[in-house]
Amino acid sequence: MKFFFQYFTNHRSRRIRKSTKRRKIRRTRRGESTPIPPISQITKKPPSSSTSCTTIMDLPGHTLIDILSRLPLNSILVSRCVCTSWRCLISDPLFTYLYLSRPQQPLELFLRSNSLSHVTTTLHWVDTHSILNTSPPFHPNHHPQTQLNTKLYLPIAHSDTESSGSSSSFVDHDFSIVNSCNGILLLSKPMLNNPHIVCNPITSEFITVPKSVDDNSLWGSVVPGFGHCRKSNKYKVVRLVFRLENIFQRMTEVYTLGTASWRSIGPAPFDLDLSLFATYLNGVIHWLRVSDNEKGLIFIVGFDFEEERFNEFPLPPHFGEKHKEKENLHHLNMGVLGDCLSVCDCTFVDHMDIWMMKEYGDPTSWTKEYVISTHFGGPYRPIMLLENGDLLMMYGKRELFAYNPIERHFRFLVIHGVQSVFEAITHVPSFIPLKDAVGGDHLNVQNVKASCFDHGFLGGPETLYLVEQGEPRNELQLPFFWGDSGEE
Repeated sequence: MKFFFQYFTNHRSRRIRKSTKRRKIRRTRRGESTPIPPISQITKKPPSSSTSCTTIMDLPGHTLIDILSRLPLNSILVSRCVCTSWRCLISDPLFTYLYLSRPQQPLELFLRSNSLSHVTTTLHWVDTHSILNTSPPFHPNHHPQTQLNTKLYLPIAHSDTESSGSSSSFVDHDFSIVNSCNGILLLSKPMLNNPHIVCNPITSEFITVPKSVDDNSLWGSVVPGFGHCRKSNKYKVVRLVFRLENIFQRMTEVYTLGTASWRSIGPAPFDLDLSLFATYLNGVIHWLRVSDNEKGLIFIVGFDFEEERFNEFPLPPHFGEKHKEKENLHHLNMGVLGDCLSVCDCTFVDHMDIWMMKEYGDPTSWTKEYVISTHFGGPYRPIMLLENGDLLMMYGKRELFAYNPIERHFRFLVIHGVQSVFEAITHVPSFIPLKDAVGGDHLNVQNVKASCFDHGFLGGPETLYLVEQGEPRNELQLPFFWGDSGEE
């Protein structure tokens, strides 16, 4: 910061400089230090007459921030490595504010290999704007491919035996991604799904969630979630747990980032043993769950981080009762599309329905936004709405496809490079350091790369490609099996 301040010194009028000098003398006499202004207000002194040329580094700090905030994500990541001053500029809150205010969509897509045989800490960035806003191929045998060069990294997990100093210690590379909130990810250990790490993959920083004093009494799986309180500007982790002393009642526990310990806020009003699709929106973490009655109907449960209380959200009123039954839970999925809570119903054989809650919290605002014809049912998952109006979806765990609702055709993108299945993560980047975003007196922010290098591991050598499968096809031309290019 001192280097940056010296480099981008303020250029003011002679009167202001004299006034500043007098104030500085008075502060010096009182033993006070001169405050350093925010980065966005710092400008560089104009070049002297002897300077032969003017460079971009001679621009005011706020002007540089405005320019850098207009770049795509991969260019911003490269710009952070140019020099210390640019890294400081990109870490300034004004940069994140401007970046998220741009007309282009701030939501980014990452792919991660995640199977029993191949788990990685590498997140591969997908430049959806460049890939899907280019002209599609016009021949069925043409398969253009795009290499995913930009990578981010998640921290590695330390086993309990390692932290205790046992000789049988090992490093576990497998973290489950619970949900994303304001550019920060919550990661959990997959065995019990217990929340373990809060991470910002853009800044390569993470915080380890502390254990509670009675974690040894945990029994069964944990239901975790992560969110932000707008009023208090605090980040919280919630978990619903069973304990050995009462294995029939889930307890709700909350950890506020920057504090020292967990606290219990009482029993959970629902048994969320079978709950899926943790989805964060408007300060609330949502799950699809099955009711406790004989019918076992499905509905949505939300936990409000500000109020620290649970809410219940009904599924769309015209959602068929048969489709709300327990056995169909795995044929549904929930997410966020266009800042609206959405539910995708894949229980039909010949089509899928996508519902969106247009007014958050109002059950009467559920709208059937898409009815997409398919040849057979399956695990479809809407991922995001693209800038051109297409709906990007994932089928299974190896194929992406973009659906154009106007022309009603599909563009298929198959993931190549690693023999694995994949998960798609939508994430709004944050360039603010974790210590500034989270705050609090009990923070131990660690560097992802430093932690990985200490154990001789940083991601993997994998290289992924997205291969487009020929020309776009309409709904009647869909292949019966994804990945079938339609070739003879």
